[in-house]
Amino acid sequence: MNEEPIYFDFASTTPVNEEVYDAMSPYFLSYYGNASSSTHKQGEMASKAVKKAKNQVSKLINCDENEVFFTSGSTESIKLAISQVFYNSLDAGNHIITSKAEHKAVLDTCEDLEKVGARITYLDVDDNGKLDTSLLEDSIGSDTILVALMHVNNETGVIADIGDIGTICKKHNVLFFTDATQSYGKLPLNFQDENIDLLCFNAHKIYGPKGIGGLLIKSTAKTKPSVSVKHLIDSVNLGTQNVPGIVGLGKASEVAMFEMETNYQKIQKLNTHLQQKLRQSKLGIVNAVSANRSPFILNIQLANQDAESFILGNKNTVSVSMGSACNSRLLQQSHVLKSMGLIKEEAESSIRVSFGSPTTQSHLDILVNALKNENS
Repeated sequence: MNEEPIYFDFASTTPVNEEVYDAMSPYFLSYYGNASSSTHKQGEMASKAVKKAKNQVSKLINCDENEVFFTSGSTESIKLAISQVFYNSLDAGNHIITSKAEHKAVLDTCEDLEKVGARITYLDVDDNGKLDTSLLEDSIGSDTILVALMHVNNETGVIADIGDIGTICKKHNVLFFTDATQSYGKLPLNFQDENIDLLCFNAHKIYGPKGIGGLLIKSTAKTKPSVSVKHLIDSVNLGTQNVPGIVGLGKASEVAMFEMETNYQKIQKLNTHLQQKLRQSKLGIVNAVSANRSPFILNIQLANQDAESFILGNKNTVSVSMGSACNSRLLQQSHVLKSMGLIKEEAESSIRVSFGSPTTQSHLDILVNALKNENS
């Protein structure tokens, strides 16, 4: 029997942690009540499980339990947050600010809203994928209702200065929404202290189940003259709750909180090891090399080979990607790398390597050998 290829696509999804799986199992088989059914014991148990999960999330990210709302994942959270803020802020303005390097879910939502009257500013990033916060502040006008900027870029790992961004938004009384899908449970993140009004995250990026995520909505969030988030809360509270998934998300959040520092240190060493190997062997260069980056993601521009040939030629040995799992076609040029100024050939020779808890140094050596074989 052939061995499975070494997995380097943890930014796309992760395996479910055994503790998470064990926590979820009873809510499929024994505790199957509807969390909205308050007239019987089964419903009460399900409701308590949901409340516990909210508590686990709140402890990880420092928010109030009543600010945690569950969705099917980050894409749903993104579409809800941006579109509902727009439709319920028309008296205040129609201007939304984002960047050219955002996740496709943000860009697609903004493009859809442009068709119905939204004015969208797509800020440039520099060749390291960084946003100039002075450009952000200069772009805010009297009709600006929302700034939507991600915390960690899903293709390059570049970390945004969300503290500075949040401060600017608060100064101008504008809502700040951040996509924290690639940072939740991996990097320190404080919902209260960063002046964030809306934040989305996903369970399956932190060894939880697929199909469940969350949207944090600050209870005091408002913008000029006054845009309530009540309609957004009403929109996200629809339907029967996915209790097993919510339990899994809560448990994954709890595990992440206790293991965050250890995992970060381990992954940082592995990331450094791979970068050293790349330099020594002249196998490729790191995109956004001078930026402050999450160690969980490394975007590599391969030397003397295109990404598609490497990925397909080594799919039985290593599993890597060209970028976001949400881009449907393998050969689709990365809009993130394009926004950083990479030409078509450079972008098409770039792969994303993303690290996870199972990753070891020996796994990285296998990846390096695969790169060497392609260059030989």
